[in-house]
Amino acid sequence: MSKKKINLYFQPERVNEPITYHLVKEYDLKFNILRADVEEKGGRLLIEVEGRPAQIGKGIAYLQSIGVEVKELNEYVEKDSSRCTNCGMCVSICPADAIEMDRKTWEVRFDQGKCIACGLCVSGCPPQAMKLKV
Repeated sequence: MSKKKINLYFQPERVNEPITYHLVKEYDLKFNILRADVEEKGGRLLIEVEGRPAQIGKGIAYLQSIGVEVKELNEYVEKDSSRCTNCGMCVSICPADAIEMDRKTWEVRFDQGKCIACGLCVSGCPPQAMKLKV
């Protein structure tokens, strides 16, 4: 089994279609929605998809065939510990619980495995210790 985080960008005519349902039913994939911005004018969906690599490839090909733009998540967040002041601003704004405050040491801990690369911590970090990398 393999896991990938992918961004799906879709046009307005696809907003009301059961696109992700087909990933489960026809390609035997599991997915977790990490972030969604869906409006009548289109949208973006960040999902983590799990399954056999061949099935993931077929699922991505299906999405592309119906006009959904698919981009594998190549961005990630890094914490520069030398800049971090452990102020905790990032802890309260992380929607994925990838950042937490160690209550014993009062140090900010970052779990990159939970990170969805939304960038909220990057824009909310006063000493600019959180960086979005490509």
